[in-house]
Amino acid sequence: MIAIWAIVSGGLMLGAAFALKHDYGRWWLALGGIASLVFGILLVIEPLIGVVVLTMWIGAYAIVFGVFLLVLGFQLHSRREEHKSKAPAAAAAKKA
Repeated sequence: MIAIWAIVSGGLMLGAAFALKHDYGRWWLALGGIASLVFGILLVIEPLIGVVVLTMWIGAYAIVFGVFLLVLGFQLHSRREEHKSKAPAAAAAKKA
């Protein structure tokens, strides 16, 4: 069940990454999708692993995935702030 979820979410993330503009952190979203796909494939290949190993894999996946999404979030936030600062200047230029 977890393997299927990881593979599906990884595929969707890769699809979303290539739909994003390059400036908005496409590669971080793609790396998160790849990490999700690799995790899902590893779980499919080794379904009889012990509970302890599965717990470690889920923990490692959560850390890697979380770091990628945090970096993406910070990049998108900085782009939003840049966009906000440019908008008033453009509005003032139109009025003049």
